[in-house]
Amino acid sequence: MTEPNYVPAESHAGHDGPVTENSEPSRPEVQWPDPASSTGDPLVDRALAVLDNVPATPVAEHGDLYAAVHDSLLEALDAEPGLPAAPQSTPRPEGDS
Repeated sequence: MTEPNYVPAESHAGHDGPVTENSEPSRPEVQWPDPASSTGDPLVDRALAVLDNVPATPVAEHGDLYAAVHDSLLEALDAEPGLPAAPQSTPRPEGDS
């Protein structure tokens, strides 16, 4: 069985001041990457622009955000070059069942 590492309270390296039961270690600052530069494909650029929302999105919602980017990129791959993207739901012609 794997046991968690135990570090006595008085040996916390780099901690300023006394360590108490209620002390929380400081959280590291997140270094987000710069926004992506243009790819030259408007459908891909629109899909990747959603990633700019990651820092402001709660972690619990990141999966949905990444799934939306994935789906948008698949649509961009499926689009005919030079043609506008197909709408999400294509209406069927009358009489087609």
